[in-house]
Amino acid sequence: MRVVVAMSGGVDSSAAAALLKEQGHEVIGITLRVWSYEGAAKCGSCCSPDDIDDARAVAQTLGIPFYVANAEEIFQDRVVNPFVQSYLGGKTPIPCVSCNRDVKFNFLLKRARALGARLATGHYAQVEEVDGRFHLRRAVDAAKDQSYFLFTLGQEELKDVLFPVGHLTKAEVRAVAERHNLPTTHKPESMEICFVPDGDYAGFVEKVAGPQPSGEVVDPDGKVLGTHNGIHRFTVGQRKGLNLGGGEVRYVQRLEPETNRVVVGPAEGTGRAQFGLLQPHWVDGPPPPEQAVEVRIRHRHAGAPGRIHISQHGLVSVKLDEPARAVTPGQAAVVYDRDRVLGGGWIV
Repeated sequence: MRVVVAMSGGVDSSAAAALLKEQGHEVIGITLRVWSYEGAAKCGSCCSPDDIDDARAVAQTLGIPFYVANAEEIFQDRVVNPFVQSYLGGKTPIPCVSCNRDVKFNFLLKRARALGARLATGHYAQVEEVDGRFHLRRAVDAAKDQSYFLFTLGQEELKDVLFPVGHLTKAEVRAVAERHNLPTTHKPESMEICFVPDGDYAGFVEKVAGPQPSGEVVDPDGKVLGTHNGIHRFTVGQRKGLNLGGGEVRYVQRLEPETNRVVVGPAEGTGRAQFGLLQPHWVDGPPPPEQAVEVRIRHRHAGAPGRIHISQHGLVSVKLDEPARAVTPGQAAVVYDRDRVLGGGWIV
C-alpha cells in the first residue's frame, strides 16, 4: 500500500520508513516545517533545518520521494499560543499532545489521505484491530512508550495510522537503521520541547507575552511568605526555586492566577484523589463507572488505580483509590485498561 511517513529527522521515523519499504510498501517521506526563528538550527527534533536535511538524507538513502510541508501557521495557532496562555493562566501545558492531535494526525493525515495513503510515524505505540474496532496500545519498550501523548486518536484516525516501531525496543530500532546504513542511526534524542530548545519555558513565555507581574507566595492560610516574579515560573508539586528560607521544605500546592498568588505548603497538600477532565476524548467510548482503570497524570507517572465518573450533564471526573501527588492542572490524565489506552483529558 502507499504510506506517507512523517519524518522528523530522528532515528525512529527513519527506521519506520525503512521497515515499511522493506515490507514492500510504496513509501513517501514528508517532513513538517513547524517553527522558524533565530537560532532554529539548534531547535531539537522535527523543526530545525538540520533535522529537515537529515530526513532528506534518509529519504535519499532509501530511494523514496521526499517533501517538506509548511505547517508553521497551524503550529503557532494550535500549539505555541495555547502553550503560552496556559502558563499565564496558572496551568502546566503539555504541547506534544496538541501537536499530535492538530498537526500530525489532522493536518498531515488529511494530506496523506489526499494522496490515497495511510500515515506512519515513529511513535512508540501500537494499533490493533479487534472485531472491526481499533485499539491503541502501549509500546513493547516500556521505557520509550509514547501512548500517553496519543490519547486524542479515535477510530477515524486509527484506521489509517501505522506505528512501525511500536513493537521494537530502542536498540532494535537503531539496529534497523544501521542495517539500512541510515545517516540518523546514531543521532541522539532531543528531550526538550522542540520550540523551547534550551528548556527555559518561563523565558519563552516572556519572550512571547512580555514581562509578567510579580506577586505573593503564601501558605494555605494566606500568610505571606515571600514574593515571586510570575506564576508562569511555577507548577504544582514544585519544590526548587521557591527561595523562602527558614529551612522548612515547601511545595507548590496550587496557583491562583486571579490573585497572582503561589500557594505553598507540605507535600501532602499537593495530593488529589478526585479531579475533573476537560475536553475528554475516548478512543472507542468511555469505560463504565464500575470498571477499574489505571490513570497516568503525567508522562512519567507509573499510573494509579481508579474509576471514571460521568455525570448526567456529561462532566467527567476521575476518582483515584488513593490521593496522587502533584495532580497538575493543564497536564493530561490518560486512562488505561492494562496496556490499552481508553482515552483521557486535561486535568482541571
